[in-house]
Amino acid sequence: MGPRPSGAARQGAFGATVTFIVLFVVDFLLKGGHFSAFDLKTLCMNALPLVLVALGQFFVVLTNGIDLSLGPMMSVSGAIAALTFSTSPIGAVLLAMVAAAGGGLANAILVVRLRLPPILATLATMSIFQGVALVILPSPGGTVPAGLTAFLTNGGPALLPVPLVLLVCAALATGWTMTTRFGIWLRAVGGDEGAARSSGVAVSAVKFGAYVLAALLAGLGGLYLAIATANGSPTIGDSFILLSIAAVVLGRVAIVGGRGSPLGVVMGALTLTIIGSLLYFANLSSFYQSLINGLILVGVVGFDMIRKRFLLAVRGGRQ
Repeated sequence: MGPRPSGAARQGAFGATVTFIVLFVVDFLLKGGHFSAFDLKTLCMNALPLVLVALGQFFVVLTNGIDLSLGPMMSVSGAIAALTFSTSPIGAVLLAMVAAAGGGLANAILVVRLRLPPILATLATMSIFQGVALVILPSPGGTVPAGLTAFLTNGGPALLPVPLVLLVCAALATGWTMTTRFGIWLRAVGGDEGAARSSGVAVSAVKFGAYVLAALLAGLGGLYLAIATANGSPTIGDSFILLSIAAVVLGRVAIVGGRGSPLGVVMGALTLTIIGSLLYFANLSSFYQSLINGLILVGVVGFDMIRKRFLLAVRGGRQ
C-alpha cells in the first residue's frame, strides 16, 4: 500500500536522539552534574508546546507539504481560551479546538481543493490568523484558573510530573496514529502520490486529515501555553512558526518522501528546548538561539547529505 516506517526513519530517530543526549550531557555537566526533578519538570513544560506543534507539522510534512500557519493558530486558540476560561473552562477548551479545526480545514481547502502550493496557502493563512489573534486579544490578558495552571505545570509526583506525562502521551498517540490505516496512507501519499491514488488511497481525504490534525495539535499547544503562562497573547505562537519546522528537520524527517518518525520529531523539539536552557545557563541573550538553531540545522542537514553521498559512493564502488 505504501512505505511503512523504514530503517532510514528509525536511523533518523536514533540520530535525533543521540543529538539530544549529547546536548543534555553538556547541559548536565555545565550545571555541575545536577539534574533534579524540578529540572525534568521544567524541561518537559518548556518543550511540550513545541512538541505538540512539531508533531502537527510532522503530519503535514509527510504529505510533502508545509504549514506556516501553525504558530499563529496557537495564538488564536490560546487567546480564545484565555478570554473564555472564566465563563466555562470546558467550553473554552472546546471553542479553542473548534477554532483550530476550522483553521486546519481552511488550509486543507486551499491546498487540496484549490490546489495552491502549501507554502503560499499557509503563508496567507498565517497572516490571517495573526490578524484574528490580534482582533480577539489585542494585548496579553485573559484569565486562567490558578488551580488548572498549577496542576498542568507543577502537578504529579516528583519523578512523574504532569508535563512529562502529557509529552509522553502526545508522542505515543502520534506513534499509534502512524500504525493505523491513516498513518500508512499518509506515508504512501508522501512517498508517491500517484501510486497511492492508483492503489485506492483516498489522497484528498488523507491530506485533509493531515492539515486538520496538525491544526488541532497546534491548538492544543496554544492552549497549554495559555494555561502555563496564565494568560493569552496574540503573538505568543509566532516564534513557533519556524521552530516547528526546525524540530521536524532535526528529527530527520524527510521533507519529501513520506519518511520520518514521531520519536525523531519529539527529540528534535527537546533538542531545541535544551539549547534554550544552555543559553540561559550561559547567561547569553535568547537572540543567539536563532543563530545556534540555524547552525545546528545546517550541520545536521549537511552531515546527512555527506553521509548519503558517501554511502552511494561505497555502493557504486562495490558494483
